[in-house]
Amino acid sequence: MGADNGFKLEFKRYIQNIPFINEPYTKWKWRERKVSYGEANQNKTFFVVRRASCKIGLFSHVMTNMGLVDYAVRKGYIPVIDMQNTGNTYLESEQVGNVNAWEFYFKQPMGYGLKDIADSKNIILSDGLITEKNDYPDIRVVKEEDKLLRWRKVFQNYLKIEDKLLHEFQLEKEKLFGNNRVLGVLARGTDYVNLRPHNHPVQPTAAQIIDKAKKIMDRYSCTYIFLATEDKGIYEVMKNQFGDRLLTVETTRYITSGNENINDMHSERNADRYLKGKEYLMSVWLLSKCNCLVAGNVGGTHGALLMSPGYEYSYVFDLGLYP
Repeated sequence: MGADNGFKLEFKRYIQNIPFINEPYTKWKWRERKVSYGEANQNKTFFVVRRASCKIGLFSHVMTNMGLVDYAVRKGYIPVIDMQNTGNTYLESEQVGNVNAWEFYFKQPMGYGLKDIADSKNIILSDGLITEKNDYPDIRVVKEEDKLLRWRKVFQNYLKIEDKLLHEFQLEKEKLFGNNRVLGVLARGTDYVNLRPHNHPVQPTAAQIIDKAKKIMDRYSCTYIFLATEDKGIYEVMKNQFGDRLLTVETTRYITSGNENINDMHSERNADRYLKGKEYLMSVWLLSKCNCLVAGNVGGTHGALLMSPGYEYSYVFDLGLYP
């Protein structure tokens, strides 16, 4: 039996390395399709939001999930988010198929979970691959006010943080911010700069962030900076510059080099998977509660912009795209 499983695994890996076979198979496997699990809820159509297994951050899931939730609602379906039946950055291997990572952090958009629809008659499984045909919040929310406002409304309606986490976040905000005016800063670390992912926005240096932050703090009378970063080097530079005026949440920070990716480093520390997602979500939520924002153009920035009721002033670096 063990030998058979080993052969199947090796054969699967072999096929995955043959693009003209693997690509059509992957598209077929993750196609949108109708299924039926029983006879319950015959007057409802549920739309299961899926994404193929991949190593991506929490807000990449959030953005594409919200795009599919919006699509489902406009079609008259009831969206149910599934981060249970495929591997992702936030599940340990033994949890796959048993625990829904989405529900670690957020409520289901319309109150229905996977257990609630287990015997339902009318179910549509979403396409698990994200392509150009998908409409979801992306880098355009930074530049196009109409898209920012449209997706902000979707977020307000369907992206609800889990109650216990939200209470914890609110206590953290009171402890850190008090009644002070705060500038939020999001800095993606050196892993992104080193990898230079094709067609992704170029990230600012620590020096560029500090220069812009000083100007905004003066102009908008901000007493403190709240910094969201997982990069130890950026944190240390900012701490040296701003001292006690720099606020952060307690988290593990990394120094990366070469082809290392933050999400890979998270995955290697299995016991921390849930915690890393929680810390990241808390940081982005706290950013959304700041008076002003300065940030690189990444998913967490888009999340803060969309969860915020609106900043007095926001500046997102526009430095072009990596070639």
